[in-house]
Amino acid sequence: MTCISCAHEHDQKFCPNCGEQAAVGRITFRSIATDFFSTLTNMDKGLLFNLKYLTINPHYLITSYIRGKRKGIFNPFSFLLLSISIFLIADSLVDFSSGLDGPDSPAYSIGYKAGTFLRVYFKYVWIFTIGCLGISTKLFFGQYNLAEHVTISAFFIGQATLAGLIGFFALKAPVLLFNPIVYLAMFWMVYNVFGKGKDQWEALLQTAGVILFFFLQLFLVLILIGLAL
Repeated sequence: MTCISCAHEHDQKFCPNCGEQAAVGRITFRSIATDFFSTLTNMDKGLLFNLKYLTINPHYLITSYIRGKRKGIFNPFSFLLLSISIFLIADSLVDFSSGLDGPDSPAYSIGYKAGTFLRVYFKYVWIFTIGCLGISTKLFFGQYNLAEHVTISAFFIGQATLAGLIGFFALKAPVLLFNPIVYLAMFWMVYNVFGKGKDQWEALLQTAGVILFFFLQLFLVLILIGLAL
């Protein structure tokens, strides 16, 4: 067999040239859970590799990972958690108070409740968004199974979270849900990963559909949260 990482021919369980695992099964929800928990204590993989290729060539990184390449690529779920942690650190150091009144004022509303919930439980809500984005990309582009789309979305959301730091400081947008840089980063990655080989305008429209449907899902969830509180 040919090693997917270095193209070395061999017949062993691990490539003798680079150490890449020879046979990696398809991504499933079980494999997602296994990889997630096994990498919580191993954060020394290719973070910079992820940042570089998700910026300049996301198609290469995503397709390589889906095909089985693991060596050198930072696990997508660890990448997402680290990105969120970095954003939360920045948010704790810089206060962009919106000046909203408290719950005893006329400004108290469903949006206020949902916004408060989002800020307090941001980490958990933002992790949940990989499911929303995965459903969106699966709906508009198909191609992979849902677990693979959720995995791809972990890459996308992690990168978009870090890109959102630009909007956080430049636009003073502390809520990622309404940060335009986040959606520009997502649009770039979705288009480059799923639009390859398609008609340009068709790919652009499908990508726009993904981002719009993703936002609508989050907006609906926030409304339901506001109504429930």
